[in-house]
Amino acid sequence: MQMIVHQHVTSFADWKAAFDKDDEARRNAGLTVLQVWKDADSDTHAFFLLKVNDRDKAQQWIERSNALASDDGGTVTSSSAYFLDTK
Repeated sequence: MQMIVHQHVTSFADWKAAFDKDDEARRNAGLTVLQVWKDADSDTHAFFLLKVNDRDKAQQWIERSNALASDDGGTVTSSSAYFLDTK
């Protein structure tokens, strides 16, 4: 299973630095970063694809991240996440 996430961010560079610092929390939630993208035309959109090893832990990570602006250094203004199955 994978999860794709789109986040509106204040600055991609600032967001990426905070995202990289959150690596341990993602690993503890059973998430592996597969790819990170920046909108080619905007500095305020970040996308990333994660491999999900434990859906319940992944959901808890999303809820925790949404609740704690300190996780992203206050760089995320909104976020959408979708669990995906390959068929």
